[in-house]
Amino acid sequence: MVGAWTIFLQTVLSFVVLLVLTRILGKQQVSQLTFYEYLNGITFGSIAANMATIELEKVPDHIIGLITYGILTLAVSWLAVKNRKFRKLVAGEPVIVIQNGHILESNMRKMNLDLDELTTMLRSQGVFDYKELELGIVEQSGELSVLKKPEYQEVTQGDMNLQTVSKGLAVEVIVDGQIIYENLRAMGLDGKWLMQKLKEAHIYRIADVCFATVNAKHELQFDLYADNLPGMMDISEEDTSALSLNHIQIKPDDERDNTLL
Repeated sequence: MVGAWTIFLQTVLSFVVLLVLTRILGKQQVSQLTFYEYLNGITFGSIAANMATIELEKVPDHIIGLITYGILTLAVSWLAVKNRKFRKLVAGEPVIVIQNGHILESNMRKMNLDLDELTTMLRSQGVFDYKELELGIVEQSGELSVLKKPEYQEVTQGDMNLQTVSKGLAVEVIVDGQIIYENLRAMGLDGKWLMQKLKEAHIYRIADVCFATVNAKHELQFDLYADNLPGMMDISEEDTSALSLNHIQIKPDDERDNTLL
């Protein structure tokens, strides 16, 4: 039986080895990982976890396994960079699932993608009607990229030849009902200024504010804990609410509860 002190030392060793290998192999966001890279991460974690609790004499074997797996992963990554055909074999390639407002069911079947997953991915891209799309492409990472038809694309100020001035980074000044005084001072502001702006919006308690930011133009934007919006809805399929997307109501008066210039 492995002693507690031995387990502690082996856990530290496995953590250090895994950390070093991860740094060598590079870092990516989980959403950017290919399926091959995702499976590699699981395997690395499994070997490292086993190394933490096995008999002491087997630890070198697991270290050799981790290092060997790391070398193989580096080799595959290097080949994928050098050879496009090999990269497509390992990482796959983008697949068109929507073209000119039509869903390509045959391509979806190849990716084992169902309509519920597709509509969820569309909503995450701010698309609620697939007919508006010229192209919908599932990338190697599994993310959906969309190109709207020209008539549904947003007009930018550049399209209208208008000169714009950046508002700068929005800095957090209230988080979970707590004032972040360091950020206020960094903006050349103080608590009195913040309270005055909130009073102008008829807000008298900091605890009522969930989140607030200030940009470079000293414009305050905030969100309250109380979300009393007309037509609040539940889009689940459970029989708990009669509301649907068709019943959403948006009134100009609601904007006062979320934005203060």
